[in-house]
Amino acid sequence: MAVFPNSCLPRCLFMLILLQLPKLDAAHFDVIGPSEPILAMVGEDAELPCHLSPNVNAEHMELRWFRSKVSPAVLVYRDGLEQEEEQMPEYRGRVTLAKDDISAGRAAVRIQGVRVSDDGEYQCLFRENGSYNIALLHLEVAALGSDPHIHTEVQESGEIWLECTSEGWYPEPQVKWRTPKGEQFPSTSESRNPDEKGLFTVASSVIIRDTSMEKLSCYIQNLPLGQEKEVEISIPATSLPSLTPWIVAMAVILMVLGLVTIGFVFFTWRLYKERSRERKNALSPKDKVLEELKWKRSPWHAVDMILDPDTAHPHLLLSEDLKSVQLEDSRRMLPEKPERFDSWPCVLGCAAFTSGRHHWEVEVGDRTDWAIGMCRENVRRKGFDPIIPENGFWALELYGNGYWALTPLRTPLLLSRPLHRVGIFLDYESGNISFYNMTDGSHIYTFSKNIFSGFLRPLFCLWSSGEKPLTICPLADEPERVTVIANVQDLSKEIPLSPMGEDSASEVTDTFHSKLIPTQPSQGSP
Repeated sequence: MAVFPNSCLPRCLFMLILLQLPKLDAAHFDVIGPSEPILAMVGEDAELPCHLSPNVNAEHMELRWFRSKVSPAVLVYRDGLEQEEEQMPEYRGRVTLAKDDISAGRAAVRIQGVRVSDDGEYQCLFRENGSYNIALLHLEVAALGSDPHIHTEVQESGEIWLECTSEGWYPEPQVKWRTPKGEQFPSTSESRNPDEKGLFTVASSVIIRDTSMEKLSCYIQNLPLGQEKEVEISIPATSLPSLTPWIVAMAVILMVLGLVTIGFVFFTWRLYKERSRERKNALSPKDKVLEELKWKRSPWHAVDMILDPDTAHPHLLLSEDLKSVQLEDSRRMLPEKPERFDSWPCVLGCAAFTSGRHHWEVEVGDRTDWAIGMCRENVRRKGFDPIIPENGFWALELYGNGYWALTPLRTPLLLSRPLHRVGIFLDYESGNISFYNMTDGSHIYTFSKNIFSGFLRPLFCLWSSGEKPLTICPLADEPERVTVIANVQDLSKEIPLSPMGEDSASEVTDTFHSKLIPTQPSQGSP
């Protein structure tokens, strides 16, 4: 989850790591990085450039390149010197600052001897006094492995077993076989295993039964590099024994029986598909989802919940019935509570789960940015911990007309149509949290095979103000449902807002706009 550089939220920005910053003014410059991923080969050097717009002198600024955390960093440049004490151990001695054009606002980090572990997202920060800004970069690491080698064995049955092996590939390559005519030849087994450096060793095997085949090629592709390596092997015509008449007759009989069996199976499958299609066409989107999940014997409970105002960020405004939430420019004057989010503009639902299978729906409408999902009860609510499963969050996000599963490297979701109503399905015992498009019942994404412990609670986040709220959908008349309301106190009490331009009780007069993600994201990441 990226963070807007122009946010005026006091304290706790980037987990109080950025030198215990005072109240920040809006940055008078933008930081811009490459719009495309930077491709680097393992063992070679790579540069991660950033520049200022406008091109102001950056000699007296603090420059910082970092990964998921601001500190320790990949490289820190401050007071005209590189600060080694703030550097991550794995980058010490491998990273230098290219500052030839720093007076023109240009600088780059040069990584020597690129490793597989260097692959991924980076952020560069330029700071001057109380102003700073950030750009996102993506380093794509690749390695072209060794020439493939084919090992041959003749089986007792006369069949020929071929195995193609190669090592030193990254990312995981594709291994395929093909005939001299360019036709694909199916493999019987494949394996791709990384070594201690993260480079893949691949192996693929085939069995040759066709006596007329003379040659076969094994080729391995590295898709990011757009390159492949190929080796061809000749198959002696005398390798396979001649077929006796009774073997031919048996083969014909087995072939006929096989065709009859295949025809019967195909007919049965077509009949099943047609009946399933007819049944699904008669179902509502929600019924389609529950039909897809029907193999799970325990019932799915529809949850009728409300939002928990004690957890709401001061910029969030909840409706009177606690079913909807909007992001306001004004900051509400609220008492400080340990359960309240003070940095991410989020609020939790009052429902809390420690077992069972539950589902609810959220109307996201025509909003252009939001995040919804679940989190652990004990997640850190102060500061900007990334919203990822490792920190106890499982959520989907819409930002910049793109949908994402908030995994550590963000997983893009290619959807055929915009989402307006999203269903969240929790299977606590199986460790699965699934998201469905409740307009047509189609599956969106599943966080699977998690190990849950303790309470899980619904999560709602907004990144910018707007007329459309996030709304918890009302329940239809369903026989299986459960209503959960917990830890709700003084719901009728009105909460005053801090007007724009006036100091609140906590001396906070900032406004929260759509500034939580940098204005120059790298391609492929929100």
